Amino acid sequence: MKKTLITLSVGLALSNVANAEVLITEYVEGGSYNKAIELYNNGSESVLLSNYTLARYKDGSEIPTQMLNLTGTLAPQELLVVQNSQAELSLSADVATIISSALVHNGGDAVALLNDGNVVDIVGDVPTTSGWGKDITLRRIGRSASTVFDESDWTSYAKDTFDGLGSLSDEGVDNTIPDATATTIMEIQGDAWSSPLIESGYESEGYYEVTGIVTAIQTSALGNDLPVGFFLQDQYGDGNENTSDAIFIRGDISGIEVGNTVTVQGKAYESYGWTQLIDTHVNNVEPTQITITPTPLRTMDTDDSFDFTLERHEGMLVELDEAADMHITRTFSFDYDAYRYNMMASYERVNLHMNQQNVAGSVEAAAKDNENKDRRIYIESFQKAANGVVPWYSDFLTESAVPMEDGTTTSDDYIRIDDTINGLQGVLGYSYSDFRLYVTNEATQDTFIHNNDRTSTPDLVDGDLRVATFNVLNYFNSPFGGAENPYGDNRGAETVDEFERQGDKIAKAIVAMDADIVGLMEIENNGFGEASAVAHLVNKINLLIEDESDQYSYVSSEDYDYVGTDAITNQVIFKPAKVTLDTYRLIEMPEQHATEGEDTDNYQRDAITPTFRINGTDETITVSVNHFKSKGSTCWEDVNLQNKQDVDGQGSCENFRVSAAQHLGTELAKIDGHKLILGDLNSYASEDPILLLTELPEGYSVTPARDTFIGDQKMDGAQPESLSQSFGYRNVIREWHPNSYSYSYDDTLGTLDYILADAETAENNVVAAIDWNINSPESTYVDYTTEYSGDLPKYSDIYRASDHDPAIVVLAFGNDDKHKPGKHPNHPNKHNKHKNKHNQSDNKNKPKKPWFQGGN
Repeated sequence: MKKTLITLSVGLALSNVANAEVLITEYVEGGSYNKAIELYNNGSESVLLSNYTLARYKDGSEIPTQMLNLTGTLAPQELLVVQNSQAELSLSADVATIISSALVHNGGDAVALLNDGNVVDIVGDVPTTSGWGKDITLRRIGRSASTVFDESDWTSYAKDTFDGLGSLSDEGVDNTIPDATATTIMEIQGDAWSSPLIESGYESEGYYEVTGIVTAIQTSALGNDLPVGFFLQDQYGDGNENTSDAIFIRGDISGIEVGNTVTVQGKAYESYGWTQLIDTHVNNVEPTQITITPTPLRTMDTDDSFDFTLERHEGMLVELDEAADMHITRTFSFDYDAYRYNMMASYERVNLHMNQQNVAGSVEAAAKDNENKDRRIYIESFQKAANGVVPWYSDFLTESAVPMEDGTTTSDDYIRIDDTINGLQGVLGYSYSDFRLYVTNEATQDTFIHNNDRTSTPDLVDGDLRVATFNVLNYFNSPFGGAENPYGDNRGAETVDEFERQGDKIAKAIVAMDADIVGLMEIENNGFGEASAVAHLVNKINLLIEDESDQYSYVSSEDYDYVGTDAITNQVIFKPAKVTLDTYRLIEMPEQHATEGEDTDNYQRDAITPTFRINGTDETITVSVNHFKSKGSTCWEDVNLQNKQDVDGQGSCENFRVSAAQHLGTELAKIDGHKLILGDLNSYASEDPILLLTELPEGYSVTPARDTFIGDQKMDGAQPESLSQSFGYRNVIREWHPNSYSYSYDDTLGTLDYILADAETAENNVVAAIDWNINSPESTYVDYTTEYSGDLPKYSDIYRASDHDPAIVVLAFGNDDKHKPGKHPNHPNKHNKHKNKHNQSDNKNKPKKPWFQGGN
């Protein structure tokens, strides 16, 4: 026997009953000021409206803006029309109204009804799409509020349709609650990926009643990931490790507190893979204060994936302790997909990019990509974090009590990639194909075990020469009295304070590296004079070095004002006490000028390639400093061959980067002596450009871009030949540290920055090589900028001096045992068996005046 809604709600306080609520039943967005919202009390008791407000999410915003506070009382089963004071509406005299100029929503806004600041009903998605609700009237089908907009719940009418305001249609309305079957949360969850109570589609046919303890409450929707509702967990469970003891209840939260015992009925529902209870009716709330002990997250041998480990705990209050073995794989930073700040962790280890150790496009690379996705989890807060705030770590980046050696301060409260989480608690949700832990406790320094902790200097053995590469992330001095660049733009610091802090961080990092030669990328291309960025940076570095014999100079040429025509360029700084510039050389890099299709013209930055004499020896060394085309650019092949689809994870312009590698290797083969390729090559270690420069797998070939030129000389035509022979350089950092990384993107890590040595130098002279992880493991909040950092303190330390880590190699040229390179286990001297036709030449290329062309 079914009971009517009114019968069930008699005698119960409204605040405890989800099926007695105020909701939006009509939305009007008409011409000019014709704006109206119709509200309805579907309960059996009068409701004081003083706690209710109408708000709008303006033009795609995810933050509600209050329009007006409601006043008065709304009787049961009665309507209230809120209208703009200038609306041209004609309503019956017996319709209750609130008339206000504050009701100003437009067709790009979602409109929400809030109770005590919590969203209880909404019209429109958050964020909205432009003009979604313009010139339309929407009438609700049914009588239930929802914190997630579903357009199938509404009927649309033409612009300026007002005839339904103040009256209700019975269309789609069922004022009865079906009988509910008493069951347990565990029986709803089942022991598989979805609820066994859903026989077809996404929701159960019948209603079910469960009882549990409230472990967390979502007071307002978090984007489209987490609607208003609460997490309910069975107090005792069923002893079955394969069934979750908890479930998310989507619906009204009025009168519910954490620790309460709640009995609720609703339909089982699979929300894109997340088992929930929807269309809910809270039958009883006992004001208990029961504490559920978080369950330590553990895998089982029977789990076929880590995702299933999380599935077994879906909705539950869990703890990530040290034994859970969860590692930070993206530290707290902005998530452009969810458009909010959060963090990511991965089971057992960090996620290396699919192409870091696997050839791009291979079965192994695809398997690695799937494995990364399986092992990861998002670390979230219940509300969108304000700039500069980690909601669950209030001491994040607070100033440490002990100053550093130079007298400046830093923070001991930080989170780095590869930290093991130890004590973070939260409830498990699921959205957009990933599990998400919504944190319920407060983190401290002890919550994160630093496996790859900060160091103040790189840990390297001594040698005769130390060479480094460092992308300095748009070091621009032109806005602060420096010379102008060819484009006249600024990609770096916006204020004097930011510029000084940026320079301090970079300079201190370079001093700490103590390299004799440093290749720089992303430094402003404004010449070589006293007002240039490279001169300004070198002066800043030298002010930190008391011993003049240990100070730096920079390579330059009197023949040229700029290196190319881009706003950024490559530069080289060096210690004259250790090396002497022998030859200033530029290798002009390929341009692309296709004759058909889209994105036909593309450019790359020229490679500064000086040769130095190593003081006190007869040795010479050539360092070629490069910055290959960005993965985020668009080249001809991306549009016209790949339909803008990144099918192998190499990003855009991989063919154009292959062209750069081909030309670079060919030109370097004309130069004698020790050779190092330095720079940001914008390629992971097993992607085509790096394989071409180092070692191509047997039977594997790479393809350069079409229609490429060196100056006005054609390099490749419309049908470039595939390349199957490599140049034989060796990725020395990878040989010494196979799992090393220099860059973090999303939840994956890898190397974009390289020191590639010719085979003889790698074999006989390299005694150490590292990526110095001072930047990529750190939160973006640690960098020099202030725009999105809120009130967080900023420090002039070396950490997050850039988004790329510097890479360093140590070379030895003496015959004493101290300087003999070790036979490290990661390189069994296997490269010599491959023929590399490009790396031998009897002719030394005399440098000639290069032709400059810009790129980006």
